[in-house]
Amino acid sequence: MSAHVPPRFKPVRLLPVFLLALLAAPASASAHALFGDNDPNRPLIDYLTLGFGHMVCGWDHLLFITGVVLLAGGLRSAAKLVSLFVLGHSLTLLVATLAGWKLNATLVDVVIALSLVYVGVQGIRGRPENFRVFGAVVFAFGLVHGLGLSTRLQDLGLPEDGIVGRVLLFNLGVELGQLVALTVIVGIGTLIVRGLRERRAVAARYAFAAIAASGFIAAVVISATSGEGGSDQDPVTAEQSKEDATACTQTASQPPPSLGGGHPTKQFFGPTEQAPEEDLGHVLGDGLVIVRYRPDLAPAHVTELAQLVSAPESQSFVIAAPDSEQDEPLRALTVQRGLTCSKPDMAGVTAFRDEWFAYVREERGG
Repeated sequence: MSAHVPPRFKPVRLLPVFLLALLAAPASASAHALFGDNDPNRPLIDYLTLGFGHMVCGWDHLLFITGVVLLAGGLRSAAKLVSLFVLGHSLTLLVATLAGWKLNATLVDVVIALSLVYVGVQGIRGRPENFRVFGAVVFAFGLVHGLGLSTRLQDLGLPEDGIVGRVLLFNLGVELGQLVALTVIVGIGTLIVRGLRERRAVAARYAFAAIAASGFIAAVVISATSGEGGSDQDPVTAEQSKEDATACTQTASQPPPSLGGGHPTKQFFGPTEQAPEEDLGHVLGDGLVIVRYRPDLAPAHVTELAQLVSAPESQSFVIAAPDSEQDEPLRALTVQRGLTCSKPDMAGVTAFRDEWFAYVREERGG
């Protein structure tokens, strides 16, 4: 009777996995996106659901953690490594958000994708010989993941006050999502391992190879598509700057009729919200700046507008609200002046705001 020969790892069998990862690659660009409206005044509980939803959809984050757990080889080691990762991304998420640090989102996403390559290659080679070094690497990648989370959260819009509580709620949602996802992954993995028996080692190497392939393809796709869609990181040419400089025009305006009303409940109204027109007319008469925008304005520009409204320079004297009936992307209005922008030029709106505030201060004698 011939001796049983254990199955061997054959890289050629990874071709279907590679092709599957290639088909799924377009989703890599949105793996670290946050799905929600660009309203800095959203309810507190929304930050919890934002974090939870992000983690459940963040396949790159989950694949990295899955690889780390597989390499740990035991519950105690896995708990220590996951804790290091959580500490890393929680630290940079809080510090970067409070400090206002915003990095190139594409660069961060590429590094996160490469973290999958690292953990996948390490898994193919075998368990780390020095877990202190491996733990340090996991912590470092956690720091990078946190920077990515912070950049995305800031892009979505944050108010001036209560940032710490909102970030902590968001981070709690991230950890809850991670815990739920890991529970499901470990449960399914346990069932699979029980049925593999002597093929476990080979199956694990295929899993690590799939993780590495997914990370490599994601890094390539994110890098190749970073210039598409007019991202904020694209360089602005002199010609484009000249066009933006003439995108907005000022005109004199007549004082609005007295509509009664009072002060709006908040400064920024999201694309799906409707601000009370009588309140906008009332505060316009009080000397505030009202900015109206098309509800279908690109999310990146909505975020810029939300940040403009919540900036200290606006001093609660700028209110933005959507207007489904206007043709222009942006309009700004004061009791005496109007601004119409053929393009979403936030610099033009900011200059209009500053000029109006300077005029009001001069009229009031300083």
